[in-house]
Formats: sequence, structure tokens, C-alpha cells
Amino acid sequence: MKNIEDYIRKNKHAFDDAEPPSGHEMRFLNRLPKKQNNVIKYIRLTAVAATLLIMTTLSGLYIYDNWVVSDNALPTLADAGSEYAEAEAYFVSTISQQTETINQMNVNDPQMEQKQFEKDMQEMDSLFRQLQKDLKATPDDPRVINAMIKHYQIKMKVLNQIIQQLENANKIKNHKTQTHEKVSL
Repeated sequence: MKNIEDYIRKNKHAFDDAEPPSGHEMRFLNRLPKKQNNVIKYIRLTAVAATLLIMTTLSGLYIYDNWVVSDNALPTLADAGSEYAEAEAYFVSTISQQTETINQMNVNDPQMEQKQFEKDMQEMDSLFRQLQKDLKATPDDPRVINAMIKHYQIKMKVLNQIIQQLENANKIKNHKTQTHEKVSL
């Protein structure tokens, strides 16, 4: 093997007399194995598989938390004890009446305020559902029961404040309308 290498080195000019045809280098490179492309494809495939796995897991958890768990009836305050049933009935009916009053008063208000009100109520309801889940996990915990009562009280107070603000806004609007009518006549 050593002899062949020495012979080629000594007679190098005899071997360098012809140039390879055009495109030879491209054909040569195309025939080489493409290991880098396979690695990149493998990384991309792994990333796609990981993404699909994460998305599937998250959607499964979302479905379980929002549909499967919600199919099981969450406990109410009345389930914590018979002494709370009357209080809960009062809270629920009062909140329902207040919400109906607000909806009737909001007929002439912009949609943006109505959407904000609905969003705020959904957030409060979401907090209450979490309290219900806590009550289901620890039915005898007085802290959860007190938090549920406090939630009802706060919700009633917020709704009362909204009603007061809407009544004041209507009074101001009516006063301006009456004042403008008197001036323009």
C-alpha cells in the first residue's frame, strides 16, 4: 500500500491532466448520504410528536375538568347542613332578582358594559364553583362553608352597588333630558 501511495505522489502530474466534467461535484455531493437532513427530520418529527402529546394531554384535562367533573353534581351550601339550606335559598333568590333588575336597567346601555357585567359574573361563578369543589373535597371544613356564605354576601353587595350606579345614571340622564326639554321650549 505504501508503494502505491509513493508512486502516485511522484507521478502526480500524470494524474492531474484532465479536469472532471462539469457538475461532477454536485453529482458527487448528491450521492453522499444526507445524515444532517435525517437528523433535522428526526428533530422535527420528535417536536411534532411532543406537541401533539402535550395538546392531547391538555385537552383531555380540560375536558375532564369542565365536562366529566361537572357532570357529577357539585355540592351546594345546603348540602353542608340543613341549617344552611334556608340561607342559600335566600341568597340565590336575591341574587337572581338583582341580576334580573340589572338586566332590565341595562337595556339602554352599551353592549360593552353588558359584556363586562357578564364577564364579571362568570368570574364570580367560577370562584364559587371552585368553592363547591373544595366543599366536595372537605365537606366538614367550616372555612369553606364560611367562604361560600361570604361569596354570596359579596356578590349581593356588588350587585346592589351596580343597581345603585345604574339608578344614579338613570336619574342623571332623566334630569338632563327634562332640563334640556324645558330650555328648548
